[in-house]
Amino acid sequence: MAKAARERSQRSAQPLKGRASPAIQENLEARFERETTALFRTRLLTAAMFGALLSPLFGVVDYLSWGSWWPEPKPMLAAFLVLRLAMMLWFVALWVFLRSADRLSVVVMDWLIFSPPAIALGYMTAVTGGASSPYVGGTVLLVVARTILVPGEARTHLPMVSFLVLSYPLCILAFGSYHGDLIEWMMDSEAMGYLAANTLPLLGIAGVGLVGSDMIHAMHQRLISARSLGRYKIKKELGRGAMGVVYLAWHRDLGRPCVIKVVNPEKDTSGMLRRRFEREARETSLLRSPYTVQVFDFGITQQGQMFYVMEHLDGETLQDRLDRDGPQPFDIVCRWLVSSAESLAEAHARMLIHRDVKPANIFLAMTADGREVTKMLDFGIATKVEAESEVTGNRRKRKAPDIGGLPQDARLTAVGTIMGTPLYVAPEVLIGEQASDRADQYSLAATAYHLLTGRPVFTAETMEELLYKTIDDPPDAPSEVHPSGKLPSGLDGVLLRALAKTPEERYPSMETFRQALEPFAAAPGASSSVLDMRD
Repeated sequence: MAKAARERSQRSAQPLKGRASPAIQENLEARFERETTALFRTRLLTAAMFGALLSPLFGVVDYLSWGSWWPEPKPMLAAFLVLRLAMMLWFVALWVFLRSADRLSVVVMDWLIFSPPAIALGYMTAVTGGASSPYVGGTVLLVVARTILVPGEARTHLPMVSFLVLSYPLCILAFGSYHGDLIEWMMDSEAMGYLAANTLPLLGIAGVGLVGSDMIHAMHQRLISARSLGRYKIKKELGRGAMGVVYLAWHRDLGRPCVIKVVNPEKDTSGMLRRRFEREARETSLLRSPYTVQVFDFGITQQGQMFYVMEHLDGETLQDRLDRDGPQPFDIVCRWLVSSAESLAEAHARMLIHRDVKPANIFLAMTADGREVTKMLDFGIATKVEAESEVTGNRRKRKAPDIGGLPQDARLTAVGTIMGTPLYVAPEVLIGEQASDRADQYSLAATAYHLLTGRPVFTAETMEELLYKTIDDPPDAPSEVHPSGKLPSGLDGVLLRALAKTPEERYPSMETFRQALEPFAAAPGASSSVLDMRD
């Protein structure tokens, strides 16, 4: 039995294909039903409140118009006023009761609120002229109010609306004895003309109202779908790029903020991106470095969009810091790089290559005690080396890409032709080789170069010129580009080695690159002048 229990435990722990998706692919129908029911209940309570307010007002209308509408018999006026008062009390009692009756079905609430006034109006119509009575306007108003005030799916609301429409002719037939012989009355062409003239518009109004109600219902459904991903409620858009859109969201169950990136699936014609996304999202979620943003959920939306969920961080990206303050002190930059290299080293140990290391993907998060900690972001286009080699072969070259078709903004991630950001992408990736851990090393060194000098490794007027410089030209030493030229001795050599044109000339691993940077990273709060500086 113990062996069987272990086997069951092992099976439950396996990341089987399709297992994560159903848990994350929210049952939007269930959520929509809950939100629609809550909205329906609120609208019904509103209808009860309006009914309580309008009933005495219509009683005033009865009193003022009675003499011009129906001079006889006068005793009916008193009965109508009593009926109006009774309806007001009914609505007030319903409003008080239904506010606390959370378990009462909304269907029951609907019938309790709208069927009594429909019958009352039908009776008032029947005894004040029948088919020709002006009180048919009350039924029209009730149908319009029901379809507008309480929107919903047409087939769901059809029984209630049908009852409201039919209450007019049925009440006239039920109380037809007030007009003499019922058969004779039904044979009266004038009476039937009034009945048809009033019933047909009622049917038209009800039909239009149901269609409008259904359209509002569908719009509400799309709104819920747009702002919901499983147990996550979308709050606002944080940014977008070539690979997708990033949203601030709220975890409904945990009651905490999080960040969701929805990956653009438009180029996934073969389905390979989706399969790779599922595999690599599981791998990425296992990364535990304190310098890696934690990915704790992923899935596929009902529209087929892939998404993953990350921890929410307070702070800014290194790109934000660079744009605002310009070049950064070398010791602080090296400290950022050391922690980022540690994050990437763990990913490389799991055979995951980031492929888009850049200042915008390194986040300066504020801790509870006010310290800044770097977090490596956006493993959304990370690749597992083993999986990639199954298709392309390890480090297999292919024809250089058509760089003329790349986006004009070199800060953006180019997709389809090149995975990465042109300002920071390694030369071998540009000529079609498979990205490796040493490509991430190049990108991290290019990030450091930009942060130190305020200028990318290569600048150019066109994308084509930029890419060819990256492939062919040697980079200038950072100290030659630095505004003051003051960088510690040896830092040039470390960065230039990591920026070598061929992967074999770079450091053998991200960990060795980290170790080479570590002597230049002062302890937090230390002065940048403690290290030997160039003249």
